[in-house]
Amino acid sequence: MLNLILSITLITPSGAFSPGPLTASAVALGATRGWRAGLYVAAGHMAFELPYVTALVYAFSKINVETYKLPLTVAALAFILYFTYLLLRDAWRIARGRPPAIPTSKFTNPLVAGIALTALNPYFLLWWITVAGPIVAELAAQPPYVFAAVYAAHVWMDYLWLVLMASLGNAASRLLSAKGYAAFLAALAIMLLYFGVELLRKLF
Repeated sequence: MLNLILSITLITPSGAFSPGPLTASAVALGATRGWRAGLYVAAGHMAFELPYVTALVYAFSKINVETYKLPLTVAALAFILYFTYLLLRDAWRIARGRPPAIPTSKFTNPLVAGIALTALNPYFLLWWITVAGPIVAELAAQPPYVFAAVYAAHVWMDYLWLVLMASLGNAASRLLSAKGYAAFLAALAIMLLYFGVELLRKLF
């Protein structure tokens, strides 16, 4: 069990701390809702991840996520484009005089954003099958308490990262002027678009 915990601790940052739509959503939602947005994004992420990893542990040899890579990427891109639209809409309205601390849209519910940007990300799904695959395969032969310990050693880093990102987004919203905050939201939107383009590039 200790070897598995050490292994998952070493590889988790390769997924949890990497920039991507989930991180960007935590920053953007944190700008308006504070660190709690990151907590909810992380909870949404875990709401999908935990049953997904549980299913992988018991059916690892039968799952082929590569088959669903195209529809998952298309769905993820659609969600990213919608979120980008909301960011740009708020950036435009704030730049025209709306107070930066009270943006007009509520973006996406952070819990829903966490679930959607996790479930629709084929590279997250493949990370557990490829990078974490040997650990998942080993867990299939272990009792449930080992699985619980190993997953806990992984998921706390997701919470740490997303709460931190939301806190940074909130600090930016309070410190920047209205136009600066609008530029900040626009930059997040551009970053999200970049991630969407990267999804397509990796697909083809």
